[in-house]
Amino acid sequence: MTFDRNDIKLSFERPQYQTNDREVKCTLKYRIQVPVMYHSDERWTRNGYNPHYVAGTVQFELGDFHTVTGKAVCNSEDAFDKKTGREIAEARAEAKAYKHAEKLVKKYVMSVAEAYTNMALAFEAKADYVQRHNAEYSAEIGK
Repeated sequence: MTFDRNDIKLSFERPQYQTNDREVKCTLKYRIQVPVMYHSDERWTRNGYNPHYVAGTVQFELGDFHTVTGKAVCNSEDAFDKKTGREIAEARAEAKAYKHAEKLVKKYVMSVAEAYTNMALAFEAKADYVQRHNAEYSAEIGK
């Protein structure tokens, strides 16, 4: 099993700002990009041995775009600076995006792990049954 890269990334669209009195809001739309996993297998092909044969790929998207908002409010004792307000609001929105993405990725990974565990347990029960049944059948025939 290999991956096309080794990190999960967030891609952001251009931030949208709203300035109202001494408050700046930044709205960010983002998408979670997860590496593609390849299940590779070494197989013989018509042209000979192919060590890079790919048996399948696994890729998932955690929804389309997600939206978060960050807010910066200027203290009444400070001088209002629109540029600084935008930077603070964008940083807060980005922090919210990463926190939300972390929750989604953990939830997805846990559900995948649970599904594979359930499949493995079901297969184990089936394998035990077949082995037990075949042993009893062989003993019955051998009498």
